[in-house]
Amino acid sequence: MRPMMVLNLENLPKRKRGEVIFRFESFCEPGYPTRFTGLSFRENIETLLGFGSAELTGTHGEAKFWSFQLELNRHPPTTVRLIVVEEDVKKSSCRQCRYCRFIGWGEHLICNKRFHFVLPRKETMIQAPRPFIEMQHLLHGVVHLNGFGHLLSINGFSGGSEFVSGHQLLEIWDRICVALCVRKVSLSDIAKKDNMHLRLLYGVAYGKTWFNQWGYEFARPTYAVTYEMYSESLETLKSFPLHLLVPQLARRSREIPFIVAKYQAISTQQLVTLGELFKFMLEFKSRLPFNSLAPMDYSGIISENTSRWSAKRVEMAARVIVEALKRSELRWVTRQEVRDTARTYIGDTGLLDFVLKSLGNHIVGNYIVRRMVNPVTKVLEYCLEDLSSVLPPNVNGNNGRMRVRLQMTRVQVIRDLSYLYRQIFVEAGKAVHPNGALGAMRVATRMVMDTKHFVKDYQSQDLEQKEVANLDCINLNCTICVRNGGKNPVMKQLPCYEIVTVSNNATIGELKLEVQRCFREIYMGLNNFVAESIIGYGGLDSYLVYDSISSKDSIVTEGSIEHTDVNGIYEGGNDIVVNCMCGARDEDGERLICCDICEVWQHSRCVGVSDTDQIPQVFLCNRCENGIVSLDPLNF
Repeated sequence: MRPMMVLNLENLPKRKRGEVIFRFESFCEPGYPTRFTGLSFRENIETLLGFGSAELTGTHGEAKFWSFQLELNRHPPTTVRLIVVEEDVKKSSCRQCRYCRFIGWGEHLICNKRFHFVLPRKETMIQAPRPFIEMQHLLHGVVHLNGFGHLLSINGFSGGSEFVSGHQLLEIWDRICVALCVRKVSLSDIAKKDNMHLRLLYGVAYGKTWFNQWGYEFARPTYAVTYEMYSESLETLKSFPLHLLVPQLARRSREIPFIVAKYQAISTQQLVTLGELFKFMLEFKSRLPFNSLAPMDYSGIISENTSRWSAKRVEMAARVIVEALKRSELRWVTRQEVRDTARTYIGDTGLLDFVLKSLGNHIVGNYIVRRMVNPVTKVLEYCLEDLSSVLPPNVNGNNGRMRVRLQMTRVQVIRDLSYLYRQIFVEAGKAVHPNGALGAMRVATRMVMDTKHFVKDYQSQDLEQKEVANLDCINLNCTICVRNGGKNPVMKQLPCYEIVTVSNNATIGELKLEVQRCFREIYMGLNNFVAESIIGYGGLDSYLVYDSISSKDSIVTEGSIEHTDVNGIYEGGNDIVVNCMCGARDEDGERLICCDICEVWQHSRCVGVSDTDQIPQVFLCNRCENGIVSLDPLNF
């Protein structure tokens, strides 16, 4: 067994002499750390690595490491380390990429190199190549040399990160992909937060996955769930009327009607559907401070803050502010307007500033003081809301219960949202025979949860913006076709087009050699590819490219290779036969089980074997089992 190469991040110096520290928030933005002028990933990755610090080369040459120090904060000084690993696929114990196979790129040729981009946890011991790949990191993405990649993991605050949020991790990953001219990136959306699947939570609230903020779209069915089925299921859940759903849920939980009524009362707009309710709760949560744990009562201003003013003076200032807001007739008023009006009665501007800073979703007398930043003007505004209009009808007479329940804090909103999620999508789905509204929701929920594969296409961005005017060169889109002397192509499909650059005075023969060199450099299975001719071109090799071929043309170069195992050059390897009762005909990343007679694969879930159960030692599909039963008995 090949010994493992270990890189212990704890033993690496926090900053080497002369090492550059890059700003996290602007790393790989245009011009930082440099302007990437290459038109392909393979060109730009070499440029990026030139700015990194080489850390270690594997004993067996299977991987190389570069690191980049990224500064999150200056005060206090906080840095994270981005590790870029170049994996030599020829020396790797696992040449084929299962992520390519799951997303439908199994017919791509295996590349010579894979590049891993990793933001490791503090305690991580990086072991390369395979143990390193399997470990959990804050960020882990991999890009093949041909520019196709996979985002494997994102772990923000809820996933163990101390300093970086999931949003920040997606931002830096997206900037890296744009800067390096990555073609496409796939991901399997299994992201969770507070025990809620984000693809379901954000799907209900916004009609799209959380990753759609960065351009990731539906890419490939799982369990044969098509895009149309997925879209219809999202719309069913998003538009589900609350007046139909709440009464059925109320039979199991008395909390549901109160929670729904509470947020319907708080919202300035009517919340009629489940999607509107979830969207409001998510956006309302984002407006609340992270460290707010106090109930909506002015006494919380004193209990949670070190104040040099007495409780009586704070209460008096809070009531003056309420009176000032009353005069606005319950409309939103800027902070400066409120402060100017209150100064007529309170001369201590420090006290006013302290109370205005602390007030927000607090009860003062018979009113709730609301506070939010105007999304248009970006100015802090206040509004007053009558307490009686917020109380649900069944608790108007119970002031003590109201003060406990109406705790509009980030923690409480998350708790309410998690409770609704669990009751609607988890507990309701456990019913043996759900009918009516719950039955329809169960089917739609299953289809949304079964949709995991998403892809962002970076090729849609205009590459011409990155081209540098160079009158001495010609850029041509080229691919190859291998026939080995026969009429039919040897390969399953043509490789992706690559941009090949030649000089204006290059000949056709030199173009063929450059295409040959380019594809040998990228793909492991083409290391002995020999370019022989250009399809559709009948001229001599001595003719100039400039006079013979237009830069707008797509070039297909025909040639030959020597291979005994053609399937071994593809990411998908040897194809297996999938014919599941759900309609799936390809591998989709879900667990499969093989019939021991016909050797056809099906989803284990579809044949009644739970994902938590072990695969039986002997398994027969329905067709083979029925065929055996229908055989005539043997007569002796």
